[in-house]
Amino acid sequence: MMRLKVPALAALVFASSSVVVGARDLGPFQPHVGAEVTYAFSNKYGPDAEGTLRFDTVQRDGNRVSYWSSRGLNTTRYLRSADRLDAATFVLGYGERMPNVIPGSTTLGMSIATLEKLRATGRAPWTMIYDQKMRSIPGTLYLKGKTRLPLIIENDLRDVPAIHVVGEFREGDRTATADFYFHDDRKSPALIQRFIKMSWEKEPREERIVRITAGRELRSEMEQALSTLNRYDLYGLHFAFDKARLLPQSKQLLDDIAVTLKNNPLWSLRIVGHTDSIGDPAYNLKLSKQRAHSVAKALEQRGIKASRLTTAGAGETEPKASNQTLEGRAQNRRVQLIRTDR
Repeated sequence: MMRLKVPALAALVFASSSVVVGARDLGPFQPHVGAEVTYAFSNKYGPDAEGTLRFDTVQRDGNRVSYWSSRGLNTTRYLRSADRLDAATFVLGYGERMPNVIPGSTTLGMSIATLEKLRATGRAPWTMIYDQKMRSIPGTLYLKGKTRLPLIIENDLRDVPAIHVVGEFREGDRTATADFYFHDDRKSPALIQRFIKMSWEKEPREERIVRITAGRELRSEMEQALSTLNRYDLYGLHFAFDKARLLPQSKQLLDDIAVTLKNNPLWSLRIVGHTDSIGDPAYNLKLSKQRAHSVAKALEQRGIKASRLTTAGAGETEPKASNQTLEGRAQNRRVQLIRTDR
């Protein structure tokens, strides 16, 4: 397993717990209903799965989020605003058997108090809850330095301040080391990337944000791209892990594609599936074709004539980024729409 390079994609920014997000505050930098964050991750269960977090409610006391992954997990969690102020425990992920509320912990990043302690002293206590049995390991975070990261939010490349932090943890004969990048902002110390090696696990745990959307409809952006560039890359379609089955969370984007085609009745589309380079090339080519076919069938079910749609698979042959990193492979896994009426 290769260690991740410095992050090159998306970040998530959180409002202060004292702020109630109103309509005028909506945008990719504030948590609001419908906002989504997509993660790529690998662990002892296998490489390169994806998980998506969606904000279902945003209130003064806390935020309720839904989380689902390509490996079949589908759960919710309530994140208390009070814990974002001073909690020193971090929960590594989600599980169906984990409590819906975990008081005294954070999930999306470090607390404001932890960030302030790191800034002031260069170190801060931190405990990680690492499995569904709620077992934990205490340790210390150490500030290594500051940097600026080019991050993609929607399709916009932005530079945001980040801090590089390492962690050392021990509980009895168990130890862990960690390498983190957090957003360097007092109101939003979100965890962008993590690499954690547990002494009792063979494979390290890697995770990084690969996409963030504001929860808005993409029809306008999609239509403009297809009108001017004749093509559009889709990253919001969710498939079951290593399969062509579309997950229910893909419904909104599929609806947007169908409406775009209905609004432009002279358009026809070629739907092309793309994969990363993990696995056998022949298998990847087959999977990419099957996923493109699944998208076409979903559009036909929404009233789009089959005669307006063709499908193809490119497998791993047309990468947009390096296949040597989680973020690069996530960019390469996509479905491309190409107009064929011109």
